[in-house]
Amino acid sequence: MSRDDLLGLAGRVVMITGAGRGFGRSIALAYGRNKATVVTVDPDVELATAVASEVEEVGGSAIPIRGDMSVGIDVATTFEKIEELYGMLDGIVHVTNTVSQTPFVELLESEWYELLNSDVKSSLYTLQQGLRYLAGGGFVVVIMPPANNTEPHVASVRGAMRGLIEGASHVYPKTVRVNGIIPSREAAGEEYDQPLARAVVALGSTVSEGLHGEVVRVELPEPPQPPDLYDVLSELP
Repeated sequence: MSRDDLLGLAGRVVMITGAGRGFGRSIALAYGRNKATVVTVDPDVELATAVASEVEEVGGSAIPIRGDMSVGIDVATTFEKIEELYGMLDGIVHVTNTVSQTPFVELLESEWYELLNSDVKSSLYTLQQGLRYLAGGGFVVVIMPPANNTEPHVASVRGAMRGLIEGASHVYPKTVRVNGIIPSREAAGEEYDQPLARAVVALGSTVSEGLHGEVVRVELPEPPQPPDLYDVLSELP
């Protein structure tokens, strides 16, 4: 390992879901800066393509793939494409992007099922397929709904995902590390989400060898709030 690759990520093939925006984009760029080969997966192929271009601009290599990880056929197709292109996969970062802002007492059944599909089912599918493609070794990091959302239905989704992570760590070969991260808040832009991106890179690197089935909370700085309209108006001449 060279001094320029102390984390052991150069040339590693890393698949990042939900890469087109938010935490996914910040994580993709962080792996690109560490010279990884990044597969940007997103339901919106234009966003995936734009982020892949950004990854290459910061020194990594990248390829975009359109894929919705809550849809079984999309998941299977995504992994098959990666196998065709690279013949291997070294890591997976699965970013869940759906967060409910609806108060618990107002939650509709349709929104509840949408939350389960987007976050829990997508995590299950990703872990299932990943077991086949990471058998030779590697890592999985699952980004869970933020901690500052304490509504019971969101907390139960985090609980289900925690169970999948802990259970998968027993099913996967010991050469594969399966861990999770709970950010303190929702994504606010790459400038303010660096602590999470760095934590995900660390979990995918050689410094985290031997870490299995852990769920880590990452505290993120609060971005500056836009000025109140009244304050803006009061400063006008």
